[in-house]
Amino acid sequence: MGKLFDQRQVAKLAGISESQVRYWDSVRLIPHVERQKGKLFFDFQGLVAFRTVKALLDKGASLRKIRKCLAKMRRLLPDLEQPLSEVRLAIQGDEIIFGKGNRTFTPEGQLLIKFGAEEETAETAAPAAVDPAEDLFFQGLEGERQGEFDQAREKYEAALEFRPDYPEVLVNLGGVLNRHGLIPAAEWAYRRALFINPDHPEGNYHLAGLLEERGDLENAMLFYRKAIQEDPEFPDPHFNLGRVLKKRGDLPGARKYWRQYLALDPESPWAPQIRKWLGEEDV
Repeated sequence: MGKLFDQRQVAKLAGISESQVRYWDSVRLIPHVERQKGKLFFDFQGLVAFRTVKALLDKGASLRKIRKCLAKMRRLLPDLEQPLSEVRLAIQGDEIIFGKGNRTFTPEGQLLIKFGAEEETAETAAPAAVDPAEDLFFQGLEGERQGEFDQAREKYEAALEFRPDYPEVLVNLGGVLNRHGLIPAAEWAYRRALFINPDHPEGNYHLAGLLEERGDLENAMLFYRKAIQEDPEFPDPHFNLGRVLKKRGDLPGARKYWRQYLALDPESPWAPQIRKWLGEEDV
């Protein structure tokens, strides 16, 4: 399975509240793929589905009509895993129409026969964010999901042409640049993101990682602590801060953060190693 997004990340990226994420999951509109310690996780297709529903709502569709449309899609296109991210959706009048391939269906689930330009316009008017930077950001996320990191970098850089102050794009761009070994450029992207939003958990975490690799442990600890402060349920900073404290000889401090990491992510691939470091009496 590819990268998963927790309910906080989905809410931020789709422009909705966490309560909406939980509610749409509870009514099976967009079901989660994993649950860990009460936290919901969604795959990329689920993230796109949330964005699609938000766009439809912004265009005047009701949640009731979206659910009705989804039920029809599941009946007519049963092979789709996540219809809300795999079909074309559009508003026609006060109803939703949907299409897959060269087929378009009415709200009643009947095949729509196009006779003129009006129907063609309705079919292709798929809901999309007004902000092109957001569209490019999602294209970059999809590129990363597929392992097309050069493409992802191009999309993120294009998004910044439209919105230079988009911290999520900057953080993801930093990750791609870091993957390519372009460390100074990656650091610039992380620091720029934190200049715009000093409280960004992932921005603080990734900058801390660069500083740790450089040997600047004092500042690495500051940024790891800031990431934990802003999102106490983000497990990775706990693990890395424990590692830095171990390097500095502070084993009691390291054990504290490793225990917190295990509480947040007990099934992590690192969990067996951390339990070894803690020792049998500390597990």
